[in-house]
Amino acid sequence: MNNVIFRPDRLPTLLALVLIPAFCALGVWQVHRAEYKRGLMSQQQARERLPPRPLPTASIDLAELRYLPVTATGSYDGDHQFLLDNQVVDGRPGFRVLTPLRLASGDAVLVNRGWVPQGKDRSQLPALPVPAGKVTLTGHIDRFPAVGFRLKGAEIPAPGWPALVQLAEAEPLTVRLGYRLQPYQVLLAAGEPGGFLVTGLHIDLRPETSQGYALQWFSFAAATLILYLWYGFKGKAAGKSTDTAA
Repeated sequence: MNNVIFRPDRLPTLLALVLIPAFCALGVWQVHRAEYKRGLMSQQQARERLPPRPLPTASIDLAELRYLPVTATGSYDGDHQFLLDNQVVDGRPGFRVLTPLRLASGDAVLVNRGWVPQGKDRSQLPALPVPAGKVTLTGHIDRFPAVGFRLKGAEIPAPGWPALVQLAEAEPLTVRLGYRLQPYQVLLAAGEPGGFLVTGLHIDLRPETSQGYALQWFSFAAATLILYLWYGFKGKAAGKSTDTAA
C-alpha cells in the first residue's frame, strides 16, 4: 500500500465533482420534501376538525386558510361546469367536476364536487346534475389541483359545456365564465347534496416516498465516490505492477 498513490485521471475527477454534489443536493431536496409533506398532512388533520366558518368574502391568504372547513351559500351554475381531465381513481380514468357557485356578492367559487368515471367514448361527457335553487354547502378550502408537468395551453378550457380543462386556474376560467372566480376551490364534504365520489381532502401525500427517493440519491452519491476512489487507486497500482515486471 505504501507504493500506491491516489492520482485519478482528469475526466473521472471532473465527473465526481459534478455528480456527487448533484446527487447530494437532490437527496437533501427530497428530505425537505418529506418534511413539507408531513407538515402539510398535520395541518390538514388539525384544520379539518375545526367547526365550519362562513366562506371569506374578501381576498385571503390561501396558505393560512388552506383545509379550513367552510360553509358557502349560493346557486350552482349548472350550465357552465368544468371537467378536470386525466383524474385517475383506483386505476380508472375520469374527471373532477368543478361547478361554479354564484355568491351573493356576484362572484363565484369553484366547488369540487368529486370524481366521475370516464365513459367508453370521450366524446360523450357525463351528465352533471346540480341541486336547484339556493344551497348552503359545507366543504374545505384548497388550492386548485396542481400538475407535475405543464403543457402549453393546458389552462385553456375546451369549447362547449361542460368544458374539459387540463389545468384549473382562476384567470382563464373567469374569462370563459364572464364573471369573477375566487382564486381557490372548495372541496365538497362527503355526504353533501350534489356530490359525486368525494376524495379530495383525504389524499395521502406519502412522505415515505420522498424519503425513499432521498435514500436513492444519497446511495448514488456514495456509489460514485466509491467508484472514483477504487479506480483512482486501482489504476495506479496496476500501472506500478506493470512497470516493475518490465
